[in-house]
Amino acid sequence: MVLPYIFSLILYVTAETVVYRIFYHINSSGTGHLTLRELKCGNLISAMQHVDEEEDINKVLRYFSYGHFYVIHCKFWELDIDHDFFIDKENLIRYGNHALTYRIVDRIFPQVPRKFSSKVKGKMGYEDFVYFILSMEDKSLEPGLEYWFKCIDLDGDGVLTSNEVQFFYEEQLH
Repeated sequence: MVLPYIFSLILYVTAETVVYRIFYHINSSGTGHLTLRELKCGNLISAMQHVDEEEDINKVLRYFSYGHFYVIHCKFWELDIDHDFFIDKENLIRYGNHALTYRIVDRIFPQVPRKFSSKVKGKMGYEDFVYFILSMEDKSLEPGLEYWFKCIDLDGDGVLTSNEVQFFYEEQLH
């Protein structure tokens, strides 16, 4: 039967998305392992307590919202036109009605802002996309700000120059 398979796949991808969102927000070291310090400094425990108290898990927006998962997964599926569960440069350039420039996409795929978990060369997997979209949609949070800073910092010296900013701005003018 196809229906039970689809349902189990949705549950699996939903759980994956929740985990990726938790690590995006709390794992500031970027190691893929939460330290006790990160757990204490983050708000995961209070979010879990909120889940226990709230009848509708979708009202707990921080990590567990089905609506947030659905938007992320649908955007991934729209971009993954061959549905191989990977996105390449040409797929990503279509994000947000071509909101990204080729120059910025050319910084994302060499894994400058974040090393991909995908083992397929030249392609980002779902986890990589979750980190990208969270960074894209809220650049005011520390992980998002760091992601885009690394993209623009062409020489990797930890300082943005006017030339680096101009390099990305020029492409938007054309």
